[in-house]
Amino acid sequence: MTWNLDLNLVESSWPVALAAGLLVLIALLCSIPALRRARAYIKNASTCGYLPPPPTKRGLFALKCLSRFIVFLQVGRVRIKGLENLASADGKHIIVTPNHPHFADVGVLPMVMEGRPARYMAARGVMTFGGGLGALIFAPMGAFAVDLQKGHGSPAREAAIDLVAGGQRLVMFPEGWAYLDGVLGPFKKGAVRIARAAREKSGQETYLVPVFLRYGKYPGSWIRKVPPPAEYFLLMLLFPFYRRGVEVVIGNPVPSEQLPDNDTEATEFLKQRIVSLDPRS
Repeated sequence: MTWNLDLNLVESSWPVALAAGLLVLIALLCSIPALRRARAYIKNASTCGYLPPPPTKRGLFALKCLSRFIVFLQVGRVRIKGLENLASADGKHIIVTPNHPHFADVGVLPMVMEGRPARYMAARGVMTFGGGLGALIFAPMGAFAVDLQKGHGSPAREAAIDLVAGGQRLVMFPEGWAYLDGVLGPFKKGAVRIARAAREKSGQETYLVPVFLRYGKYPGSWIRKVPPPAEYFLLMLLFPFYRRGVEVVIGNPVPSEQLPDNDTEATEFLKQRIVSLDPRS
């Protein structure tokens, strides 16, 4: 076989190739500052207690789109009862406290909030997911990280106190982790402590808004035998079996001054207010 090389073609194409290579090199060099900013943002947003800027209109729009996508894919129909109770808390210092029976709660709760700007306390693992992809997605939408290891969450608690005392809405799950079998897990004391401290700091009453989410179908207790990331992945894959909708019931706001003085008793009081909203109880 004989190869015939057109020298004129080679001579005329090498400047084009050189220009293309230079453009690629320039693009790479220009992307370095952006990559550095992204890495710094991920590091900060993944730090327990660091507060990213409040969500912008673009962030709230992205949250709306993402939540609808998650709900459509994983949940199905959403039925909400008691929206007037949430509306009655508008203009007040509030902490929305739902139970946490599904990873898709992160999509359901923004729908419950009906476009109201809010800050969402998220497990640090959510922010570090995908090498920091979680931080890039959720932090601009209003989320901030909390370390759920015992004794490590105080920076996030202090940040939450500042948010609520400053009049921003806070959404947090008193259980911390999601319990995907539908059985309530132990409640942490953070919500009642934040409510009390925010009231003391602002001089204004803080209200806890109890919310109960009841999905149409849950996996069995077997799902708790695997690590949380695997739980979420399995439930995501098995959505045809568990996509049965969700009922959401919002209760009357509870003033923090009505809580028992003891933190343990106050947490149990809040838990019972949430459990009492179960539509199937």
